[in-house]
Amino acid sequence: MSNRKSFRNFAATALYLGGSILAGAALLASAPASAALCVSTTDCTLNFTQGNGGSAFGTGNFGTLHLVRSGNTVTVTVDLAANFFIIDTGFPGAFGFSDSLGGGLTMGGFPANYSDFLSHATNDLHFDGFGYFNDTGATTAPSAGSANALNVVSFTVTGVGLTDVNQLLNLAAPAGGDGLAYFVVDAINRNTSGAGAGNSGLLAVTGSGGSNNAPEPATLGLIGVALAGLGVARGLRKGRQTS
Repeated sequence: MSNRKSFRNFAATALYLGGSILAGAALLASAPASAALCVSTTDCTLNFTQGNGGSAFGTGNFGTLHLVRSGNTVTVTVDLAANFFIIDTGFPGAFGFSDSLGGGLTMGGFPANYSDFLSHATNDLHFDGFGYFNDTGATTAPSAGSANALNVVSFTVTGVGLTDVNQLLNLAAPAGGDGLAYFVVDAINRNTSGAGAGNSGLLAVTGSGGSNNAPEPATLGLIGVALAGLGVARGLRKGRQTS
């Protein structure tokens, strides 16, 4: 009787621990911390989900921000929703973000009609409604009425010590009155109906939505341990039942 009771206690403990580890791993994979918006350090896709107050865009899915790192270079691709185009209406640049490396980054690879950048040591680049950043890409870009404005723009960001895409995803500080923002793009909505139709303004990555891709090795390791524990417990239970 004592051996049977001990087995039951062991099996129950293994199942409990396995389930707890799986639950913890799932939380790690699905809820990135504010200090690490992306789970992957090399490949991350996030959504533009909010417009600034003056644009009347409101909230929604306005396109994606895709970051891919190779060595010390991150390729940034902004792909906006249908009939939204990337422009410059007087903000410091078409794109705004903050790095955790103290500025000094280099940007390049812009398409035609988009050029130049700023990368400062302090957050002094104001993007109305969303606050202050220290980096801006495409200080020269098409105007709101230009036929040269693009829906998709890619460029590269390079810096010594740039080893994680999260280093380019820091909240504007101080934040503006329209809420928290990790990355902004200046855009015009050329749709003929819907919220903010015909208006220009800022679109922001706020941290909601998007795909953070596969879990990091540490998370995968936790899942492996949990599955192994569950397998052992179930195997022992089956062996006990057939003996």
